[in-house]
Amino acid sequence: MDLLQYLKVLYKWKWAILVLLVSSSLTAFIVSSRITPVYQASASAMVKADVASAGFPFLEGAPGLANNAAQNYVELLKSRTMLELAISRLGWDVPVESEEFQKLREGISVQLVSGTNTLRVSADSTDPVKAALLANTMIDVLIEQSQRSNQESFRSAREFIEKQLKISEGQLKRAEQALLDYKTSQRVVAPTEETKAQIEKIVSLETALAETQVALEEAVANRDQIQKALRSQDPTLMTSETIVGNPLVEQYKARLADLEASLAGAREKYTDKHPYVLSLNAEIREIKDRLSQEVERVVSAQTKALNPIHQELVSQLIKAQAQIMGMEAKREALRALIAESEAAFAAIPEKELNLTRLMREQRVAEEIYVMLLTKYEETKITEAMKLADIQPLDRAIVPRDPIKPRKLLNVAIAAFLGLFVGIGLAFIMEFMDISFKSQDEVERVLGLPVLGFIPSMKRFKGKRAISNRTV
Repeated sequence: MDLLQYLKVLYKWKWAILVLLVSSSLTAFIVSSRITPVYQASASAMVKADVASAGFPFLEGAPGLANNAAQNYVELLKSRTMLELAISRLGWDVPVESEEFQKLREGISVQLVSGTNTLRVSADSTDPVKAALLANTMIDVLIEQSQRSNQESFRSAREFIEKQLKISEGQLKRAEQALLDYKTSQRVVAPTEETKAQIEKIVSLETALAETQVALEEAVANRDQIQKALRSQDPTLMTSETIVGNPLVEQYKARLADLEASLAGAREKYTDKHPYVLSLNAEIREIKDRLSQEVERVVSAQTKALNPIHQELVSQLIKAQAQIMGMEAKREALRALIAESEAAFAAIPEKELNLTRLMREQRVAEEIYVMLLTKYEETKITEAMKLADIQPLDRAIVPRDPIKPRKLLNVAIAAFLGLFVGIGLAFIMEFMDISFKSQDEVERVLGLPVLGFIPSMKRFKGKRAISNRTV
């Protein structure tokens, strides 16, 4: 067949094609109009790179930590716990085991904007106001969780320094009292200038040793926090790609959507007790059961991927251990230098030597106390600042237009499918028509000459027209 014959076939069956195109478009429009609209609201926030990340302030400054923290916050926003906190804050009565809670969780999507540390949280709901409230509340809850986590870490540091400060204060008072008692009893006022210089040297070494010891204990405490966090993290995570790409799951979802559309249309014509409505409900329940069983089977067979939080914590644990070992080496070196400096006091008279030691102990205790007091005040101020890793950018606004259903797109797709089916049906009907359509076809198939034509008369717009049919 050439192009002209194709066009003749399409022209012959034009009404059938047109009916299919119009009916499919109209059906798509009616079904789309009856589907409950779904609205989507989005809010965004940025993960700060200069503040402690991922809820672990002791990891601040690690290479690439801000990017990992942003990804960790993505997983945190997807968790059930965050949604529970958001729902509780909004005052919605939605039990965790309910189907409504599952729908809300499925409607939450979190994206990390490529090349940035910006998070975009989207919430889907049939109520546009609820969608905006949920998206904003998810960001608010995340900020509060970040603040609480950072405050707890700073509180732990403050409590540790506070304990050391009380110990240091007691040591300073005892050192001052011992020095005063010795000066009074022995009537010794001050050592020589050379001894004072030696005392200053030892005091500086003792202060450095004390600072190293405090830093070492903080590093050990941080290492313990990392180990505690590491024990709560699974080395692997379950991936979800197998559910999304499972053909049987997609088939059940498509069938369920068709049945729901049919049920919505049937309820416009019949009551809930009508046999057709009852059969649709029964089939919907059966499809839902099959879908649940298939999802459960897929989840049980899911592959595992490395947990980025666990990997980051392992890396930081190695660095913390290396830092501890370095501080221990520094501490031993300072102790050796102090021992050498103390050996120089051997030639000093006994009274002056005792006075020197008491003065050194008093100075060292004073320097340590001042250092701890400074750190304590700094940590106290930082704790009161309520620092958070998250900075809100855009608040979600109430959407005006739904994202589902997309009526124009559905109608366009239905029209295209109707046109495609109509054209296919036209060629099938033409292929099934075994009558002769031309003189050449008669002579080619039968091998006989055509003797004549029988005219076929018909009326067209009030005039007589003649069409020849070959016989």
